[in-house]
Amino acid sequence: MNNTLIDNSIEALSMTTTLRKCLAIDGIKTVSIATGYWDIPGLAILQENLRSFIEKEGTTLRLLIGKDPYIYVNQLKSPKYKDANYPLDFIKTDIHELNVTEEYKDAIRLLLDYCTENNDSKIQIRVFRKNENDETQFLHSKCYIFDGKSNGIGIGIVGSTNFTQKGLQGNAELNYIETAPNQVLSLDEIPGNKSHLIWFNEKWEISEPWNKQFLEQILKSAPITDDVEKERKSEQQSFTPYELYIKLLQIKFGDIVDKSLGQQIETYLPANIHKLEYQIEAVKRCIGIMHEHGGFMLADVVGLGKTIIGTLIIKRFLSVPEDDGRERKVLVITPPAIQSGWKKTIAMFDKNSDEKIAPYIDFITTGRIGNVAEDESCEDDDDDSRDSGDFGGTLQEKNYGFIVIDESHKFRNSATLMYQSLDELIQKICSNTGVYPYVGLLSATPQNNRPNDLKNQIYLFERNHNDSTLKKAESGNIERFFADVNREYESLIDRSNDIPADERRQRLDAVSKRLRDCVLSDILERRTRTDVEKYYKDDMESQGLIFPKIVGPNNLEYIMDDELAQLFSDTMTIIAPTEAEKLQTDEWLKYFRYRAIEYFTDPANERKHTGRGNRGVNDVAKQLAIIMQILLVKRLESSFTAFTQSLLNLRRYTENMIKMWENDTIFVCPQIDVNKELDYETKTLKRGRRVSFNDCVEEIRAKITKLTEQGRNEKGQNAEYNRKDFKEEYYIQLKEDFRLISNLYDRWAKNPQDPKFDAFKENIKPELFNPQKNTSGKLVIFSEAIDTVQSLARAVKAKGYKALVITAANRDEMEHTIEENFDANYEGVWKDDYNVIITTEVLAEGVNLHRANVILNYDTPWNSTRLMQRIGRVNRIGSKEPFVYVYNFMPSAEGDAQIQLVRKAHTKLQSFHVLFGEDSKIFSEEESVVHYDIAKAVDGEESPLQKYVYELKQYKDTHPERYLQIEQADKDWQIAQAASGTAYFIVKAPHSARLAIRIRTEAEGLYNAKIISLLELLEDMRVKENAKRVPLPDNWRQLSAEAIKTYNQYFVRINKSRAGDKATAAKEMLVKINNTPSLSLQSKILLKNARKFIDRGSFDIIKKVLAIGQELEERGLRLFAIEQQDIDEILEREIGKLVAHVESKQGEASIVLGTIK
Repeated sequence: MNNTLIDNSIEALSMTTTLRKCLAIDGIKTVSIATGYWDIPGLAILQENLRSFIEKEGTTLRLLIGKDPYIYVNQLKSPKYKDANYPLDFIKTDIHELNVTEEYKDAIRLLLDYCTENNDSKIQIRVFRKNENDETQFLHSKCYIFDGKSNGIGIGIVGSTNFTQKGLQGNAELNYIETAPNQVLSLDEIPGNKSHLIWFNEKWEISEPWNKQFLEQILKSAPITDDVEKERKSEQQSFTPYELYIKLLQIKFGDIVDKSLGQQIETYLPANIHKLEYQIEAVKRCIGIMHEHGGFMLADVVGLGKTIIGTLIIKRFLSVPEDDGRERKVLVITPPAIQSGWKKTIAMFDKNSDEKIAPYIDFITTGRIGNVAEDESCEDDDDDSRDSGDFGGTLQEKNYGFIVIDESHKFRNSATLMYQSLDELIQKICSNTGVYPYVGLLSATPQNNRPNDLKNQIYLFERNHNDSTLKKAESGNIERFFADVNREYESLIDRSNDIPADERRQRLDAVSKRLRDCVLSDILERRTRTDVEKYYKDDMESQGLIFPKIVGPNNLEYIMDDELAQLFSDTMTIIAPTEAEKLQTDEWLKYFRYRAIEYFTDPANERKHTGRGNRGVNDVAKQLAIIMQILLVKRLESSFTAFTQSLLNLRRYTENMIKMWENDTIFVCPQIDVNKELDYETKTLKRGRRVSFNDCVEEIRAKITKLTEQGRNEKGQNAEYNRKDFKEEYYIQLKEDFRLISNLYDRWAKNPQDPKFDAFKENIKPELFNPQKNTSGKLVIFSEAIDTVQSLARAVKAKGYKALVITAANRDEMEHTIEENFDANYEGVWKDDYNVIITTEVLAEGVNLHRANVILNYDTPWNSTRLMQRIGRVNRIGSKEPFVYVYNFMPSAEGDAQIQLVRKAHTKLQSFHVLFGEDSKIFSEEESVVHYDIAKAVDGEESPLQKYVYELKQYKDTHPERYLQIEQADKDWQIAQAASGTAYFIVKAPHSARLAIRIRTEAEGLYNAKIISLLELLEDMRVKENAKRVPLPDNWRQLSAEAIKTYNQYFVRINKSRAGDKATAAKEMLVKINNTPSLSLQSKILLKNARKFIDRGSFDIIKKVLAIGQELEERGLRLFAIEQQDIDEILEREIGKLVAHVESKQGEASIVLGTIK
């Protein structure tokens, strides 16, 4: 748009065209108009453009009415204005005598919608009567200002045109448009110079507010306004298709935009915690999902405050008792490293609160397997291979109403004792109370799980696997859905399948998309940094928040010579060969030192060492071997010196097993460190006397005896065996392992180089403390190995920096020191006693380190989950620096051939961990080294739900009264958009879930009805605001009946696919019990109902019936000899409440809303 004269001579130079162009410009926040007179016909000309402008968030129209002497004199000639008060009576007369047309009514609607008596009215009107000297003065100036200063936009028009119909279209006018923002909007007082905005603001400040007088004395009493109000009342009774869509949004997301609920939740926040709207909305959404599905998965990306959100949900649950049978008791399950963070947060909520929540919350941690090697110095709390499969303490049998699981992927394996214990507790709670507890799953990266891993976590709250609330997943049959998805997934990760890499990736992406669309979209609440930056700008601005941009990964290269490069490659083949390499050679480690229990000759000895759940000795031994294999791979990547020491130790441990075999004294003792006990050389040095192998043997025997006497030798696992107790081949395999380890150690012992460590020392100052990048002056370094951490600390200190070393041993002790020196949210006095923190994985979660903005992964993270956890320490709420720099080490070599060799080996090293990290990633030996898109992983893509939530919020802010009318209207939500087409319904029974049903009419009038998700319904029902309503079709009653029928059939259908072995066994058990003579009528009714729900796939009832059969058998009674009283008692105790809970879901279905389009 150019500076020019506007004279209405042609369309392009007309005032109307110019104003419409200006109003359409994005970024304009305020329109200010000064006019000598104003009328409704003039407003009607621009009504549509003004409405579009005013509907935008944060926009205002300021209208300043003066007194144009020429118009005033002209009007006085008319008898109707005689003795009239200007401008009140003049404008009143004009409006009251208006011809009623649709154009004028639209203008009146605009005023009724946006002109209020409130100070924040979007249309503000003032009247100019006196100047700054309090002298009566004409104002016949005309000025139009379009203020978008924050977006670099400023347009001003001055001239002769009043804001009237004749001024805009009828008269010969002359105006000038100025498009330079500094000329229009400058507020600087410059002698001899005045901007448009300064002039307008001067007049505005000395003018009289006129909204109230205009509304009360003019607008509301006008005949045309009566007509508009009558139409509005009629419209209120006749909602539009778009308003039907808004109703649907309210059903799905109304709890999120409910400001009253948000305000209640805000009151829970401690004074020292900033109110962040995205966190409040996450709480509301999780509560809504929880009520609909029995649980939720909260997966906000790292650094957005999941612990705060989780605590707010707990506070809400405890603060608002509901008559739902759930006791107000909460269990929080966390990994050991982050439990203290939860307790701190809860203590902060309780500090100044009269309603404490801590007394109602129990904690328990997930457990871990102890060290399998004396030298194991890796501290990797997220190394899933080391999960103990049990809790870190005793799981109390309380009737919890809400169970929160942080890092819920720890419950991905349903075969572990920990999972089974929790699953049984949930079932018992339902048996005791009649309802299942709510379950909240917290996980930053749910998409990184295997399909079965997700299934097992979801099963903790979706208890009926064939009749779940997840209707997009095979109409609720999540058992069948996950079986199908997992089959596809397993075939894709099976290397023996000859599938091209591109096709493999595409099909894996399709599997992930199906999981997201059919399951996660309904139960997952996830906000990414992208969401917060796009939809929660006010949060960021009001709190001064920034999300640093991630720069990296930046590779620090270290060079191996030819000999070392070859050794590095050979080592990976020996300690962690690919499946292809295993077929080509037998020269690779089998880790037989840890696999003795696989080679027992007596099954009785095997049974001592079976794992929890259904794990046999092969599974247990495999896990121990994998732990050792992972340790070696990680040590190789971390430090060549540390790796060489680990090889030496592994050789000694293998040699110990060989020595025990040759002495016919073999100890298998899970609770005793046998390698430490057999270290007679160290014992000799410590005791100052010679200690022999036989002395060590006697000491181990004594420890076994002590464990047995104390009752701590579970199943006699700690025991002494002879050679005859094992297969002879075990000894042969041990010797072969020992040969490989010895040869490999000898080669490494001759290569004392550590080029990675040398490269680290060279890069400390010029790169890691480069002041152009490291603007914080602080550095965070991660390594999984304790001895590596210690070596790095010595190197850092030698360069003159102050290093703080943190491991599991001193984390709690140094917690306050960490906060003082590295936590940007710390409210005490910041200190700079340390500018480098070097830590193991113990600080990878649950701690703030965001005074730093440079992070070095001395050991390469094995997957993006780990990477995000580490980066999340410095990229958090409260980060001050604009950029976070991420560094990784990358090996290379001197010659081209050796470079390829090293890269191939390094890729294989990373690929090895795909089993314990991102299973959806596909690696091959030909691929380049793994390179994560860190920015995308950390910031995240926009969440699909957010656009709907945002749309509903915008509608509520723009149409608050209409929003309330839609919300309060429970009936008349059956609206047609077309006379025929596809019909959509939401159907609900009083105690059952809502179902969305789509009905297509096929040939010969047959109906094809299908249950779809609410989100699918949203996508299909989205319409334009001006969509017209039409009469319901003649077959609407039949369509509605078909929807009700589909709903009822869904809830009563017999799903034979679930009738597998367990279901069949449960049914057979019911038949046997039912045939018992003299069984009471009440028991027969219970058995009948139990059979009904077994047919519908109620997994809990299947398990309960099987448990009853087992209990009866364990009593040593023949089934048909059991007395009536025994069976009646067992059935009522074990199954009565469970059946009652499932039966409570029955009720008569009705149409909530429906449409056809």
